[in-house]
Amino acid sequence: MILRDFLSSTLDHIRGRPKRALPTMYHYVGVLTDDLSELGVTVRRAGKHILKLSHGETGHTAFLVVRYTTDTDLTLLQEVAGRGHRIGYLIDDDMWAMVADTDLSEDYRNRVRHFLDTHVTRLMPLIGTVYAPSHQILARMSDKACVKLDPAHLSPVSDLDHFAKPDPVRIVFLGTSTHRSDFRGVLPGVRAALEADQALHLTTLLGKSGEALIPSGPQVRHIGDMFFPRFQTWLSRQRFHIGLAPYAPNPVNDGRSNLKFHQHAMVGAAGIYTRTAPFVEAVRHEATGLLVDHAPEAVQAAIASLAADRNRMRDLAKAQISRSRELGDHATLARLLCGTLGLLQE
Repeated sequence: MILRDFLSSTLDHIRGRPKRALPTMYHYVGVLTDDLSELGVTVRRAGKHILKLSHGETGHTAFLVVRYTTDTDLTLLQEVAGRGHRIGYLIDDDMWAMVADTDLSEDYRNRVRHFLDTHVTRLMPLIGTVYAPSHQILARMSDKACVKLDPAHLSPVSDLDHFAKPDPVRIVFLGTSTHRSDFRGVLPGVRAALEADQALHLTTLLGKSGEALIPSGPQVRHIGDMFFPRFQTWLSRQRFHIGLAPYAPNPVNDGRSNLKFHQHAMVGAAGIYTRTAPFVEAVRHEATGLLVDHAPEAVQAAIASLAADRNRMRDLAKAQISRSRELGDHATLARLLCGTLGLLQE
């Protein structure tokens, strides 16, 4: 299954089509498999971007479109809509804002534009409910039933022993290429923090593009793109002290989810965030993370203040883990999804 997904995703990239949204499927449905099962609901793929959810006792079946569609997906959806099944649409980025954001690559924007222009107009009449982690996204489809659905927590660590070890303070930036400009905007502050404290070490997922911004060295490591299953395995084995998500306040970032908050909790890190909509909702400043301006000096000061006090870092990380479990509670999200798809009705 993983190999097939990888080859399919690679072929989509070559042909200029949106790739299968494996991360979205995982973070909003896959993580909930056990809790869905406890509710009597099974999940299987029904199309490239479609999940079929069935309740064994009520006999109800619903379909969830995840982010994109193909022509074959749309044909299937027309058939199941004709049979009276409920269809939901899960979208976790404001694609309309992305098309207008020139900081994103032209290739990426063209792929998204193609989907919006050729598929969304055919998809919308078939959908009953829209699921998104952002009120901004939901407002674009307000003629549908709208449900705010956040990503599930990632079973964050309970062991925070890495704060007691005399290791370098490990900082991680988990944003990929779509966040390159966000990172570049605060890079002078990150660089200044590293230069001021040789005990700091930065890891990014920016690969070669990160190398062009700040070269690898004793304090810097850049990791290239990883296929999602491999990335998730890698992430589950990591421990960091500080997680960076300094995203510029703009329509694209305001339309994102709080996933980075959950990922930082997963690796046991105290998070530094900027005041974009998802983080303003998730983070309690100075209690479950830090909220700072998207400015080099603000990020530098936040890194320095945390790195100087490991007890404070640990306390923030511990509180962030609790907050992550609260926001992304599996049982609550599974019941919300199944209930609004009509699967739990007698």
